[in-house]
Amino acid sequence: MVHCTRNLVTGTSCRQTPELLQWATALLHRNGIEFSRKEAYQLWEAAGGQPPWGEEHRGRVARDIGARFRRLVVARCRRVPLAYLTRSVGFMDLELVVRPGVFVPRPETEELAEMALSIMPTLPREPRVLDLGTGSGALACALAGGREDAHVLAVDVAPRALACARNNVRRLGLGARVEVRRSDWFSEVDGRFDLITANPPYIAAGELPMLQPEVCRHEPRVALDAGSDGLAALRSILLGMPSHLESGGHALLEIGHAQARQARTLANSMPGLVETKVHNDIGGRARILAVRWT
Repeated sequence: MVHCTRNLVTGTSCRQTPELLQWATALLHRNGIEFSRKEAYQLWEAAGGQPPWGEEHRGRVARDIGARFRRLVVARCRRVPLAYLTRSVGFMDLELVVRPGVFVPRPETEELAEMALSIMPTLPREPRVLDLGTGSGALACALAGGREDAHVLAVDVAPRALACARNNVRRLGLGARVEVRRSDWFSEVDGRFDLITANPPYIAAGELPMLQPEVCRHEPRVALDAGSDGLAALRSILLGMPSHLESGGHALLEIGHAQARQARTLANSMPGLVETKVHNDIGGRARILAVRWT
């Protein structure tokens, strides 16, 4: 249930910018949004409003901007992800377009990207990079900036994700270095790669209802649900990896914070393994499974 003041949500009269922002901040706070003031400003800009400071913004708000702003605020109070309302999200130094039905990139995945970028200089000439389950294309686009001679293949099975990734690749001018292709993990992937990355689903099906409302109500289940134990996607990826990772190649896979032992056990059961290690995120929680093959 959204707690709101009806006349400000549905009223037709225009109001001043500070008054609307004050209303939005209070309403977002009452509906459980932690950074309510910051998000109110972001939604204001998404509605087409100018930065709300200076005397020029003490007048009444244009009717269309005010109405659009109210709708966005009420949607956010219903816990629609902020990125779906602003239609963008920051990832590393990139600004990505994200639409409803596409998984929103998280700061934890930026840590995976940073680790992958630190490996990129050690790869051979014209390295081949594969990003599995690319979603918005966040990892693929970030890694394409790590080496000008790298070719990145970004794959996903979801049509909305593929459309979103292609859009971001095009907007960022990376079409010559990033190919987006439909594939169910390795099903439509040929050849071997020097680096493989993935942020696969790793939530056990029974735990999905316990996630934040933004996630369990609005984000795509296919990007979250990893079967009864949360490891189904990881198993599929590890099983296909020996046939697609170059000798001496690297793979970096995001995992759940409680999956370190199981993830290493699965990786160690694969033939040709050279090294496996679990890296913690900035919060000290297990986050990245790093593996290498002969």
